[in-house]
Formats: sequence, C-alpha cells, structure tokens
Amino acid sequence: MKNESTAEPSRKPLVATTTTTLCVFIVSLTGCEKPPAAGLPQLSPEVETVVVGTRDIPITHDFPATITSPQDVDINARVSGWLLEQNTPDGAFVKKDQLLYRVDPSQYQIQLDAANAQLAQAKAQLEAAVGQRDAATAQNVLAQAIYDRNQPLVAAGAVSQEQWDQITANLAEAKASVEQANGNIAIAQASALSANASIESAKLNLAWCTITSPLDGMMGASSYFEGSLVGDAGKQLLNTVVQMDPMWASFSPSANYLPIVLAKQGTGKLPATVTLTGATTAPPPGTAVSLGSNAPTVEGHLVMVNNQITGTSDTILMRVEFPNAAQLFRPGAYATVTLNLGVRKDAIVVPRTAVFARQTELFVWKVNDDTTVESLAVEVISAYEQDLVLAGGVTPGTKIVSEGVNKLRAGMKVMDAASKPTTPATTSGPKG
Repeated sequence: MKNESTAEPSRKPLVATTTTTLCVFIVSLTGCEKPPAAGLPQLSPEVETVVVGTRDIPITHDFPATITSPQDVDINARVSGWLLEQNTPDGAFVKKDQLLYRVDPSQYQIQLDAANAQLAQAKAQLEAAVGQRDAATAQNVLAQAIYDRNQPLVAAGAVSQEQWDQITANLAEAKASVEQANGNIAIAQASALSANASIESAKLNLAWCTITSPLDGMMGASSYFEGSLVGDAGKQLLNTVVQMDPMWASFSPSANYLPIVLAKQGTGKLPATVTLTGATTAPPPGTAVSLGSNAPTVEGHLVMVNNQITGTSDTILMRVEFPNAAQLFRPGAYATVTLNLGVRKDAIVVPRTAVFARQTELFVWKVNDDTTVESLAVEVISAYEQDLVLAGGVTPGTKIVSEGVNKLRAGMKVMDAASKPTTPATTSGPKG
C-alpha cells in the first residue's frame, strides 16, 4: 500500500478524503464499546503511550497511469503475394533486422529477370545505333567533300546541273542519316534508362519479400499465417513489434500540479515510482497468491510534460520513463505513478493506532500529568508508513495513548501497560 502526502495544490481535498476514510475505519473499531455495568468499580485500563514526535515525511502524490511503449511499430506486407513462412514465432523477443516473415518472391524474381533482359536489349540497340551513326557520319563527310569540290565547277559549266542536283541530294541524305542515327541512339538510351528503373523496382519488390524487425522489441500476435495472401488492400498489417525496455507510464494530473512539478523538475530529474496496479509477483513456495499483493514496483523519472492543457478536463499529459528488463510491464496495463515532490521537514506524526473517530472528526487521547485522559481533535494531512501526519491538534512532546484507545472515556485514569520510557513515536527520517 502506498501512502501519499500532499503538496499545496491539493491539500484541502486530500485532508477531507483522508479524514473521511480514517473515520469510517476507526468508527468500526470503536462504535461497539459497551458502558460499564452500574455499581461496579472502574479499574484503570492498561494502555500503551507515546510522546508525540516529528519526522521528515516525503511529499508524494499518486496518479492513475497507463503503460505505453516508446515505439510500437506496425509490421506490414509492402508487396502482395503468398505468405511463404513466418520465421519468428508470435510473442518472441526480437533484435533489430531479425527475419520475421517471407513473402513468395517468385513473381518479383521474374520481373527482375525481365528487366535485366530489357536492359540487355536496350544496350544492344544502343550499340547498333552508335554504329549507324558512325557510318552515317563518314558518309556525310564524304558527301560534304564532294559538294565542296564541285560547287565552283557548277558556275563554269564543268558540272552539269543534273550532276549538281545529285551531289546536293547525296549530302542531304548523308546528313539525314546522321540525324536518324542520333535519334536511334536517344531511343536506345531511353530504353536503357527504363530498363534500369524496372530493375531497381524489381529489386525493391524482391527485397520487400523479406520482412525484418525495425527495432529491438517483442512480437505480438500475427494477423495472417503461412499460406495466406497478403499485401492486398486491407491485408498489409501482419503484426506489431513493441519496444519493451525502457517503458513509459502516461498519466494526466490536474493542471494545478504543473507549477510544483516544473519547479521540482527544474532542480534535476524528478523521481517517480511506478506500481503495476492489480498485479502480484510470484509468492514464496507454499504461500497463497493474493491479487494485488506484492505488486511489481519500479523506480523511474519524469521525462515529459505536455505543451498544452486539455481544456475539457483541465489536465496535462505527463510521462515517466522506467526500466523494464523483467518485461513485467506491458503496454495498455493500468498502473499507479507516485511522484516524489520533496520532503515535509519536521512533520508532526502520531501512530495510526492512536487516532479514533467520532462521527466525522478525528481525535487522540492525551494523557495528563494525573494519568487522566482527555480527547483532543486533530487534523490529519496524510498517512506515511505506520504514522499519520497532523496539521494541528497536538504539539511535539504531548503524551498520548497509542494502543487501547477503544477502552477509554474522558476523565478516565489509565496505566501504562509496558511501563516503558515515553520517547517520541518516530524521530528518524523517511526510510529508503
């Protein structure tokens, strides 16, 4: 059981809640007392007493939380095909890049082979086009030379008009052949680029047939099994891999806590305790299991305070990070986060057994110098371990009854059963 002590933002509500709870419990212990029979002598009851002391009390607050994982990654089939095999069983712990599933790669291997053949064909076409361009270029050089030699002879009449027309046509044809060869080269180059793109696409699809883990974590339950057709619309999600260590506990306290949380966080890491609510650790052999007993608890620290407050509820999201090497904490589980917001120095404390209730008020029995008792009303702030923290009603050094409070009435004389020196109930600081 965790006890919480209040800070300024919620002091009054906690006092009311604590007082009411304690009253209900203590009334059940004291409400059935029978008055002594008339005419019988009243003996001084034996009781145990303590002297009210002080101690340093941790200021803690409990908040309901939900366990979440920093990484929760969907494992999807990125290509369609038959699920050939599942290489890692459901629920197994996996390492990054560990093989999880394989989709049948046959069709994508065929696509890769076809793309490689297309590239080879494009390269052959490119070589042929280059050869054509070289031949056309040589023919163009010859036609240009013939044209240049015969042009001056046309005016002198040494070359007939018919011959000149043929020379001009040959030059034009040679130039056209060069242009056509250049066009064929461009087409072949484009085919080669297209083939290369098809190859890369086929390689990518082929690589996606092998599905590996993107992180260290734990496998969930598979959505599809070997022999299923996956990768089509609505059938991509195969599984999830969840990071298990470290983990987060997400909770949303009232925004009233924000100033004190930020102030504490500003001095360094804000410690927190995460308790797995409703769980139990393995009991010793021969001991009965009791749900909620020995609940797993781990120490962590606050790592995130959200940048905005939820308007409808006036709360703010916070996260505590904690180690989870034993894998006891799983995403979605309910937990309790206990924030440590400092220490209440020299708090007035009394044993829990010293406080009793009358209706909605709490009291202790003060032992006077003449050993008579009188009731003093007290205001309980919180509980810590076996003590109750008081805001008023008694002062340090006051002698009170710690055991046997249900035997007493005002003005009755008491006798200390143990006859022990009356030392403060607790004077040391908080444990741990």
